[in-house]
Amino acid sequence: MLLGSCGQSAREPVTLTYPLNGGWERLHPTWGPLSQEFTRETGIHLKVLPVPESTLDSLDLWRKLLQEGSSVPDVLAVDVVWPGVLAGDLIDLRPYLAEEISSLEPQLMPSYMVDGKVVAVPFQAVVGVLEYRTDLLREYGYDHPPKTWDELERMAGRIQTGERAKGKRDFWGYVWQGAPTEALTCNGLEWQVAEGGGRIIENQQRE
Repeated sequence: MLLGSCGQSAREPVTLTYPLNGGWERLHPTWGPLSQEFTRETGIHLKVLPVPESTLDSLDLWRKLLQEGSSVPDVLAVDVVWPGVLAGDLIDLRPYLAEEISSLEPQLMPSYMVDGKVVAVPFQAVVGVLEYRTDLLREYGYDHPPKTWDELERMAGRIQTGERAKGKRDFWGYVWQGAPTEALTCNGLEWQVAEGGGRIIENQQRE
């Protein structure tokens, strides 16, 4: 009877450990409900591994865990510029995610490949967009949003002048990510490419 009871004991549920920092959770309030839905559909439980909000601190943590051969986390969240740093401790994902990789935009993949290995895959594509107020465009006689930087400057300047004349002294016609952060670096690189300035690191890996 004792042996029979042991043979019929329930198996431990499969648990997947993944990293999440508090900042991400605050910015994406749907993360919790989506995790619960994932568990309902797959039967796989999820366990959060708290990580630092600083990207450099997160990178240091990943390097430490990988080099120690830690069993957690099961899934890593890596910045698009990290694969080259971590590649020595990452496997080629193509044998395991061939179908998923084939469905991705080809121009995205070079950022996730090192020495011919696909060491990571994107879980989202972040694309810069221009948000604008249609009511202000109409009020100042515009039937379309700006299409060039020169047009943006003219339209934003006119709207800003008009709104401040109404007493809104703190009104700005254009706001952007100008703080000294990674976002500013990304903006600068986008402007460089948009103006025909080329890339900083070419395909031959020369600076």
